[in-house]
Amino acid sequence: MGIWKSVPLMLVATLITGTACAEMDFPAWTQSDWRVEDDRASLNAMTPASMRTPVLILGEGRRIASESVVILIDAPFESVRPVVEQAWAKRGYAVEKAPLPLANLGPEWQQIMLAAQPDLRSALVDGGYAPVLAQAVKDGALTEIERRHRLQRLAVRTQASEDALRQVLAFRKAVQRTRYYREQRVGNDARWVDDYSILDLRLIMGLPVTAVTVKREHILRRPQRILSGLADTPQFLKQGLVPGGDFQATLAALKQALPDAALRLVESPAAWTPTVPLPPKLPAPDWRHPTESATIKPAVRSLRTTDVLSLRAVHSLPDGVLIVGVQREARLNNEAVLIAQLWRLVPEVATPEVLWQGLSGAEDLHANPKGSRFWFTGQPLNGAPTALFQYRQGEGVNAVDLPAEDRQRLAFAQWWVDEDGPVIAAHSVANLRRLEGATLSSSQPVPRKKWFPNGLRLLAGGAAPWVEDGQGVAELDPDNGRVTRSLQVPARHNGLPGASPWPGLDSRAMSVDLPGIVSAKGQWLATAFNLEEKDGDPLVGVHLFDTDKGDMLYSAVLPDAGSVRLTAASSDGRWLALYGGTGTVFLWDVRGDSPPLRLASPGVTLADLTFSDDGRYLYGVGNEHILTWQWRHE
Repeated sequence: MGIWKSVPLMLVATLITGTACAEMDFPAWTQSDWRVEDDRASLNAMTPASMRTPVLILGEGRRIASESVVILIDAPFESVRPVVEQAWAKRGYAVEKAPLPLANLGPEWQQIMLAAQPDLRSALVDGGYAPVLAQAVKDGALTEIERRHRLQRLAVRTQASEDALRQVLAFRKAVQRTRYYREQRVGNDARWVDDYSILDLRLIMGLPVTAVTVKREHILRRPQRILSGLADTPQFLKQGLVPGGDFQATLAALKQALPDAALRLVESPAAWTPTVPLPPKLPAPDWRHPTESATIKPAVRSLRTTDVLSLRAVHSLPDGVLIVGVQREARLNNEAVLIAQLWRLVPEVATPEVLWQGLSGAEDLHANPKGSRFWFTGQPLNGAPTALFQYRQGEGVNAVDLPAEDRQRLAFAQWWVDEDGPVIAAHSVANLRRLEGATLSSSQPVPRKKWFPNGLRLLAGGAAPWVEDGQGVAELDPDNGRVTRSLQVPARHNGLPGASPWPGLDSRAMSVDLPGIVSAKGQWLATAFNLEEKDGDPLVGVHLFDTDKGDMLYSAVLPDAGSVRLTAASSDGRWLALYGGTGTVFLWDVRGDSPPLRLASPGVTLADLTFSDDGRYLYGVGNEHILTWQWRHE
């Protein structure tokens, strides 16, 4: 995988060099229901008559040709090779020696090798992965506990890239193999490729057994009339098959010469892969389901006009004034268009004050912890490129005159804000840059990014930036991008243990593209999960963690929701608001024992949530409405 290619792999001096001890017996499973047929339907209709041949079909219910066959013989290579070579020579097939390094095995044999031989897995971990992971800790990409967790998962992993295997001495050994390979062209529109082999499995299975593979591939040019109709149609069609005569001759020769040797047949050797121990478990969730209770109704303020109006974002200032991002209909150059506006709403004043307007923007308001300043992006009415704007309480909105190159990055940026201002991250958090006046600081690389192929996601809030990634959540130093601590999370996706295509990761822990949040004052964070229950119903919500102790608090479930749409945290750190689009906001007293409060949002699809500065009110905006909930009256 790419994450291993990015750092030179080191070797250790104590690699195993002898044959590993196998953890498997000779496979018991075989495809017993096979037949050879000369049915036209078993091959593609475009196959020329000169290429048609009786074919092997494995499986009673199968109707088309099997793509290949592997004959496994419980006999050493030295006994099998001359028998098969003689049978093939009688059919005009001349074989050649073609030794194959273990690192270059196909994925199916590679998986059998790593599953069958734990010593080889250890050699790969010790000689390939361990030095790179140790360097990642030194670079500030991973924490020490993450390094240990990855090594534990890699110790039972049965997949590896050729690059990783080639760096370890044990996998440079070659297995004995003889091969018959031939390409035959039929006219200008068709050809076939025969690839037959005899493979010594001592170093693969750890047993003195041999595999004989018979496989032919037809490559047929598609007619031009089909290609012209579909632009993305491949030019050639390929079909794998096993010539029935070659298979029967090979099998008969083996049975005659080695009558006491057990034989197994299969289309793919993956069926013989032995089991390995499961990787370490993810932390277990502690489900908290809301109980049935009365809902708290909001005060509703309607800003309905005769024009199309949609409230997109809301922020509460310390003095109780609301700032609202709006999309509305307006007339520009005598045409009706949708524009963006930023409104200032004073509770006692009926008419909002327009602070800014543009062609688009003001949909995300990135506020500092005190709530007195925030930043947003938008495209000016004159059609100029997207720009950055700042609102400061008492001063209004001002443009931040960034260089053109920096403005272009704003559309894909991720944000984290502290009292010193925004830290703006590149897409997937490959680097961090702090806004300093009207300029962005030099790019500070985030070493962690290259260890998570799906990138990182910044969470809102917190005394330092926290990111979600492919295994959990981690805190970064905003000044140098290095990881300072990490937390392992329960599953956020459905999946199977050890099924991740990325070495050392568990795909079930991958972050979901749903909002999470961090509370610096409350010392907790919430990271979203999106799972399915056994009956197929969604199970969504957030896993909550104590960021001071590193302990998991519980997993808050959003009932009847398809996803987590909105999250908000009160400034005192006590309350967490969750919304899943169901007409109810659930308000959790994060460290309390009581079930969450239910806040009704009747007939309004919410677009944003925010708490008042004193934590007594929760505001929501959606459609043309502002909803205000009050649940504390002290």
